[in-house]
Amino acid sequence: MFLAVLNSAGKIDRIASHGTDCISLTGTPRSAAEILNRLNEVSFNATLMKELRMIALLRQVADPGSGEGARWAGMRTHRIMTEMMTELGYSSKLNAERAFLNMLRQEGRRAAGAFLDAHADDLGQRSTADIDVLVAEC
Repeated sequence: MFLAVLNSAGKIDRIASHGTDCISLTGTPRSAAEILNRLNEVSFNATLMKELRMIALLRQVADPGSGEGARWAGMRTHRIMTEMMTELGYSSKLNAERAFLNMLRQEGRRAAGAFLDAHADDLGQRSTADIDVLVAEC
């Protein structure tokens, strides 16, 4: 998942990239590989969740008048996702083979293209991802 946060001028203010979606604690990991996958999922999600909560809080308390508050209040968020990334295990993070990296680039471009097909008119106008919903999902 990629979460792009745009400022009121429609320029990217911050991008949080995350290889997996929200934590889905299905089943108990039993093997070493399953335990590593779960550990990886939890540790990456902890950073993402902290960032999402911070953005949500700042947007709620920001004074939209001017200055820094206006910057936070005017941010727009967009979420680009691909299900393929959720299927990759821990070992994929260590895979530096050209073919694998090319596949990731192609999947990223496909997901970004699908996002733009669905939301191009929203960019610079409104958020397509509700931070509060993302926090609740995760």
